[in-house]
Amino acid sequence: MAAIVEARTLSSSLKILSKKCPVISFVCSKRLRHDDSSAEQSYDIVIAGGGMVGTTLACALANNRRLESKKILLLEASNKFSYTPQEKYSNRVVALNKNTRILLSSIGAWKHIESVRHTPVRKMQVWDACSDAMITFNEDHLEDDLAYIVENDLLLHAVDTILSGKNSVKVINNAKIDDIILSNTTGADSRLHLESGESFRTKLLVS
Repeated sequence: MAAIVEARTLSSSLKILSKKCPVISFVCSKRLRHDDSSAEQSYDIVIAGGGMVGTTLACALANNRRLESKKILLLEASNKFSYTPQEKYSNRVVALNKNTRILLSSIGAWKHIESVRHTPVRKMQVWDACSDAMITFNEDHLEDDLAYIVENDLLLHAVDTILSGKNSVKVINNAKIDDIILSNTTGADSRLHLESGESFRTKLLVS
């Protein structure tokens, strides 16, 4: 009777082990894939994170004469962006200072914003709710604008339009980073692995 019970217990254990083996095999194969440098794609610069900031940076790097020949990869977590102007203004906006406008003009994006809409800021007041204290910002004689209010989607559309014409930049949408390996050796490549299984190595990682 004891032998029968022992046999059944062994049989059950083997069934459980057989169910777990594929999981163990998957984990092992995943680690092996991460260690396989031959499957990694190489880029000079990898930007982990798109949006307004990452996309603008990619445009600026590709527009730089010293860097225009470099291979750049932009990893965007969202779907491919699509913009359609709406009659109603969006309440998701950013305030851009004059230096940002100069940057956007230098990469060719500001003209796309001007062709749609933006609002200049010529005077700003900040006050304390618990006192009469107040501070006022304005340019002398209101000749120059303090800042510019631009809708987030419009700004992203402007820089995305410019980026689409840069052959040195590759964009991967829906990119989910699974692992990042930073080297402790000067001059060595950093390595990234996506949930999709793709792997990359780069001299400069911006995150």
